[in-house]
Amino acid sequence: MRALTSLVLSLFLPITSLVGTFFIVMNQHFIPQSVLPIMPALPFVLAISGAAMAWQFKRSRAVFLLLLIALCCWFITLYLPGMSSTGMRLRLAYGLSALLLPINLVIFAYCEDRGVLTLWGSISGAFIILQAAMVAAMLAPSQQNGLIAWLQGNVLSLDRIDVLPVWATSWTFIPQIVLIVTGTVLFLLLIFMSLNKGKRDSTYVTLITSCLAVIAAYHYVAIPNASSLFFMAAALIITLSLFQDSYFMAYVDELTDLPSRRALNADFKKLGRKYALAMVDIDHFKKFNDTYGHDIGDDVLRMVAGHLSRVSGGGRAYRYGGEEFTIIFPKGIAAEVQSHLDELRQRIATTDFHIRSGKRAPKKRNTRKGSVNVTISIGIAERTDGSQSPMEVIKLADKALYKAKGAGRNIVKLASTPRNNKSSRSDEKRNART
Repeated sequence: MRALTSLVLSLFLPITSLVGTFFIVMNQHFIPQSVLPIMPALPFVLAISGAAMAWQFKRSRAVFLLLLIALCCWFITLYLPGMSSTGMRLRLAYGLSALLLPINLVIFAYCEDRGVLTLWGSISGAFIILQAAMVAAMLAPSQQNGLIAWLQGNVLSLDRIDVLPVWATSWTFIPQIVLIVTGTVLFLLLIFMSLNKGKRDSTYVTLITSCLAVIAAYHYVAIPNASSLFFMAAALIITLSLFQDSYFMAYVDELTDLPSRRALNADFKKLGRKYALAMVDIDHFKKFNDTYGHDIGDDVLRMVAGHLSRVSGGGRAYRYGGEEFTIIFPKGIAAEVQSHLDELRQRIATTDFHIRSGKRAPKKRNTRKGSVNVTISIGIAERTDGSQSPMEVIKLADKALYKAKGAGRNIVKLASTPRNNKSSRSDEKRNART
């Protein structure tokens, strides 16, 4: 469920940007007349400002992708329309740039972020300049021999590829080889996304939608402002992915995929007057980590987090830190949520955690070969005083957690409340009188 929600959120903004751009292109009469004169400049403003933000976020891949989009936008919307070259040379330059851009989107997306002013950054910049020189060579006067003649001949051969039926290409200016390569790239990206559906990764969505936007920019080249709008959409999609990735880095724990401590503090401000909090701790985690190694310890954290994310009773789990987790029940009472947490505890305790291949198996009598049982202890507290802050309630839940550990672990304990304390004192006085 969590993976599905993450996928929906990843899809929403890119697809909305792409569909919205298509609507604007088809209905340009909605664009205010005052905006039309600056329309050609908007893709460059967005791409350059996005590249500046990507540089600040240390996302060098996005920097080069946005600069590449700006370069292609300049070539298609400003440079080519002013050229006096023959139709064939224009078509070769148009087709080669359309072929290279989707390939570059994939190449840069799968490279690591290694900086802009580095050796890797210099190689990336040189790679882009080399491709720009190849496209420019298509516009040079035809020659009998030499490197330019060889390039023009090979690109002309690619342009003349004719393997698709007429109906598949009669609707666009884009050469068949570009459609074939782009379709293959999109198909592979869809397969990779389906294979990695359990991971929170918006890279595939960004690649697919930005690639579609770029191809649309080449397809609608004959419609005024259409190419500029679709290049702007591609730059916007990549820029939005920066903010989305920054959000996940800040508010989602990378190891467990649960909301992080920062998200917990933010959600504290949304709580009402009545709620319950639970503190969860993995029993003997340090000993387990020392015995089987940190990699297996990370697997345990992921396993426990997976169960916590499915807690019933309206609770939401967070990674508090280390092997500790917090669960918020926004409208819960401690006594009511105890059964839900006890069911969670039992579910984790009865789950066989299998040691990964290559790691030493546990040598305990109460475990099966190659597996071990993990248990958790839980402390629950609720807000009983209107002046209590969430951190004060967490401290009460933490005290209850230590009581659970002192009582033998693998148990759920309720925190003491003023009401319970009064009841205890009344019972003591009644027993004293009798």
